[in-house]
Amino acid sequence: MKIDLFFVESFRMLLNFRPGKLLLLFVLTLFLGVFSGFSIVLLIPLLKVLAPSTEGQTNQITDTFNDLAEKAGIQLNLETILIIYVIVLSVVALLQLWKSLLDASYQQNFIYQIRSRLFRKIIMADWELLNNKSKTNHLQVLSKEVPNMADYFFFIMRVLAGFIMTASYMAWAMLISLKFTLFITFIGLVLFLLLRKYLFRAFHLGEGFVDSYNHLLRYIDDFWLTVKIAKVHSSENFYYKKFDMASASLLGLEYQMEKNHALPKFIYKISGILVLVLVVYIGYKFGLIPLTAFFILIILFSRIYPQFTSINTDINIIITHFASVKRVMQLDKDFPEPDIHAHQSSIPIPLTNEINIKKLNFSFSGDAALFENFNAKIPAFSLTGIIGQSGRGKTTLIDLIAGLQQPFSGEICVDGQVLDQEILPKWRKGIGYLPQDSFFIDGSLRENLVWDSHREISETEIRNVLEQVNALQLVRRFKKGLDEDIVNYQFHFSGGERQRLALARVLLRQPKILLLDEATSSLDEDNEKQIMDLLAELKTKVTILFVTHRTSVLPWCDKIIQIE
Repeated sequence: MKIDLFFVESFRMLLNFRPGKLLLLFVLTLFLGVFSGFSIVLLIPLLKVLAPSTEGQTNQITDTFNDLAEKAGIQLNLETILIIYVIVLSVVALLQLWKSLLDASYQQNFIYQIRSRLFRKIIMADWELLNNKSKTNHLQVLSKEVPNMADYFFFIMRVLAGFIMTASYMAWAMLISLKFTLFITFIGLVLFLLLRKYLFRAFHLGEGFVDSYNHLLRYIDDFWLTVKIAKVHSSENFYYKKFDMASASLLGLEYQMEKNHALPKFIYKISGILVLVLVVYIGYKFGLIPLTAFFILIILFSRIYPQFTSINTDINIIITHFASVKRVMQLDKDFPEPDIHAHQSSIPIPLTNEINIKKLNFSFSGDAALFENFNAKIPAFSLTGIIGQSGRGKTTLIDLIAGLQQPFSGEICVDGQVLDQEILPKWRKGIGYLPQDSFFIDGSLRENLVWDSHREISETEIRNVLEQVNALQLVRRFKKGLDEDIVNYQFHFSGGERQRLALARVLLRQPKILLLDEATSSLDEDNEKQIMDLLAELKTKVTILFVTHRTSVLPWCDKIIQIE
């Protein structure tokens, strides 16, 4: 992506966020830039009062102040000048405070809005799209790169403010001495051109830092996903070496970035000192400027050069953040804007007759067809078993029924309604889905059980459902009961216990249709029988689809769909 196009696209995101407040910040920056220089120049008439021996030395700025004072009927003496000076500086200080608070509010709200918008786009995206994206990359963008993008815009605003302040100081300085001001400006521009190699280096360092941070997050996530295997295989050192490699890379890159920021700053400071000394020497030696004006000129020059330094450093930081901004923009492009209204319905579609699958065709990209002209009818209020060899498409079939996958052709009808994008949100609100691999979240056992339910659930109801799935004793083993904290990588539950708790969570949703994927695969014979007896009771109120490879559960099924 070309730099100019990149800036345009990135700024489009900024301009779409509260443009009125952005304009106010710009106006305040412009105003403060002008008055910062004015407050320094205001010292000239003050020095004239304090140093009457220089009365013979005239100055255009002093004459201008005298004319303005006469027109306003104000006598310029020590008291009036000090009062004006205090008022001007106080107003500037108050405006600076207001601008700082506005800056902070704007930046934090920008982070909040962008982060919320991206997360909403991610969670509303189709399953097929999500399934092909890196979780680590999403975590990195939402947690680190979005704030970096806000910093990117913040430093751009600082550069803009720096240019305004520099222009203000230079304009006031030119009123005192045009030649000296142009000389200082020329030296600053030459230095900027000579030090531009540090800006190119900042781009590559920023790219490397973002990549290394991504590796660091990935190695941490890999360990937690495979922590049990890591312990069994005694391979902790393997994970540590990978983590240490990424961490060491970040350490080196952070040092290089700091060095890349510090060296130009040092060169600017040294050159600024030398140039200022040269200006003082020439100005004093040859008496080119009145003493009072010359003193103010030195103050202005001492402000101009640090602005050059600050602008160069800020541009360096901006370029370092290019890689972060690109990641945020790419994620924003990868996911379409969600249809918010489609997900607002809280009334699930009832299933009273049947699910009718007609001439279904589906395959994964590049793979052989899983379904060709597939037809099946699933009666409501029944327990339908879906069986077949591994890899034949049993799980894919319930994914299609849930709307996670879209058929290439054919239809899936619910009581005569075609399951399309319009009715999918309502259809999903009535689904209870239990995958083969159950999960936990960081939180209490209660929070895990009522995790995504859309209603208030009493403790009595939770305990009744736990008793139905033979899991109530799991709560009694904890001192805090349902308020016991568990974590998402918890392994002190057996596979069967995890599956029973996960089934309880699904049943607490009070679904209209249950999609169970190998729900009893981790259960022993006794628990399997209890769960199947429970499902046989539930089918009078709920339609149940049961993917399984265990023939032992088939006697409970009212209908069996064999996938060849």
